[in-house]
Amino acid sequence: MIKNKNILITGGNSGIGFFAIINLLKTKNNLYIVIKNDFRKNQFRKTIEKYFDKNYLSKFLNIIEDCDLSDLENIKKIKDYLNSKKIFLDVIVLNAGLQYTGSYYPKVSKQGVELTFAVNHLAHFYLVNVLKDFVRDNKESRIIITSSDVHDPKSSGGNIGKKAGLNKLIDFKKKVTGKFLNFNADESYKNSKLCNILFAKELEKKLKISSSKISVITWAPGLVIPSDDSGFFRYSKRFNLTGYYIFSKVAKNILGISESVENAGKILSEIVFDSNFNNIGYVHLSNKLISFKKHKLVESKVSDEANNSELASKLWILSEDICRSFGFVSFNI
Repeated sequence: MIKNKNILITGGNSGIGFFAIINLLKTKNNLYIVIKNDFRKNQFRKTIEKYFDKNYLSKFLNIIEDCDLSDLENIKKIKDYLNSKKIFLDVIVLNAGLQYTGSYYPKVSKQGVELTFAVNHLAHFYLVNVLKDFVRDNKESRIIITSSDVHDPKSSGGNIGKKAGLNKLIDFKKKVTGKFLNFNADESYKNSKLCNILFAKELEKKLKISSSKISVITWAPGLVIPSDDSGFFRYSKRFNLTGYYIFSKVAKNILGISESVENAGKILSEIVFDSNFNNIGYVHLSNKLISFKKHKLVESKVSDEANNSELASKLWILSEDICRSFGFVSFNI
């Protein structure tokens, strides 16, 4: 079993990330969990202590607290934490994500960025830039990003409702900052997942220039519906609770198309250590439905737009530009 790896994970206090952490803790590697606030931290501790005793957790679990990713200022807290403890990472898991489909109005971050874009893409973009020098450059190192196949308008989820599309980034800055032109919460989520993949592909290209061995992996967990009020759907449920419950019951029990949050977490933990992903450049993995209530993780193609290298480069430049406009200028890649 692989030992003494340092793994940083965002979005680990609930949902897929939480069950990934349960599996990762069993491996006796060192976990560094980014958590938003005291309330979330206390909830997380209370739940995780049902699975492991406190002495065990004190040895392998480390919490970087009061770190709300919607505020870019907090990325420095992560850097300062690693710096103060002289920690180098083997794996970064960018799993934090939100959606609030059903809302007619945009939510915004502290910097005034539309919240889906701010958390799902921009915070992770900036985090990787700031932490690049803290990632060991060896064949087992990897950066894993939880994306979604809804980034692809041709996918079974991506072709429902407003479809993903960045329109060559024309007026895109106005869509995510300031004027929020033609805001659509569903489109914002799908576009953020498209941004995840474009970012990953451009990151891999930049790492390759320096002959880095770090792998970049995006993965799509499929339709995952938690049984409680935590995790990914906690925001969108507020806007259409009845519709959510009907949809979740049909998806789980009648159509059998959803994946359990426990299984999705297990898959994510396996991606962290799978030697098939050592020094592979970039890969997109998709947890595909193969039969009733049965999924399989396979290497998968991304959408035509996600494959556009010119668009990926332009998004990187735009993301830097937005960060710089708020005074965040540490770009190490």
